[in-house]
Amino acid sequence: MKNFYDTIKQNVRIKLESEQSQDIVLSEQLALKMNLPAPSSLVGDVHCYFVYHNAHLQLFIQDNGEFLGPLVVDFLSGPVFYRYQNNRHINQPLARAAGIKKGLRPSICDVTAGLGGDSFVLAALGCHVTMTERSPLIWALLENGIKCALSHPEIGNIFKERVALHFDDGISFINSSDLKYDTIYLDPMYPQQKKSALNKLQMRLLRQLVGSDEDSTILLQEARANAGKRVVVKRPAGAPFLEQPSFVIKGKSSRFDVYLSPHL
Repeated sequence: MKNFYDTIKQNVRIKLESEQSQDIVLSEQLALKMNLPAPSSLVGDVHCYFVYHNAHLQLFIQDNGEFLGPLVVDFLSGPVFYRYQNNRHINQPLARAAGIKKGLRPSICDVTAGLGGDSFVLAALGCHVTMTERSPLIWALLENGIKCALSHPEIGNIFKERVALHFDDGISFINSSDLKYDTIYLDPMYPQQKKSALNKLQMRLLRQLVGSDEDSTILLQEARANAGKRVVVKRPAGAPFLEQPSFVIKGKSSRFDVYLSPHL
């Protein structure tokens, strides 16, 4: 992993709450991987801390003097698992925007993977998906979520066969990759708005970690220069365009701006 302190300047610790041997070992391994102090039951005055429970990694983040969370990546329960069980059809907005059609499954690079929900849906629909995440904290949660998902007989095979995760900046990754992806997918963090869905706890905590993606326009330009067939940008329903898209596919609270490659 790249040097943790070169990437994020927040005080982070790993807290020991579980007495299970696997949680203690995982905590120690994470501390070594991320160049963090040794895990302890006391974390002191920090901005956020990791904790393992039953091998599942959780992140708690300080907000206005109190720790909120946990922030987790869980593909086996909650909203993401519900989407897997109930919304695996190719006429949903995300699938149509990505270019999925009957008999066609494009290769996809999600350069702003976040908590991985959309990438998982696309992989569950049959696409090979490469996920990149530049926040080491979010990357650690993603890696753990995928490892935990490998125990599921169906979902585990999806990740084994169709998903690759990289810790890297999106622009750097697509410019250095030897592969040409059919679709490059962007879901940049949008500047906070009052009474917005982005103010929900999960997004509030994500914003604490990564802030707004100030380089969204540059990322779009680089993606358009590297995509084989299209670039897809997920945006809140009322947000302005980063650039004028080829067409738009609307969802309930968000939309997908689709930019076709010039040769199409």
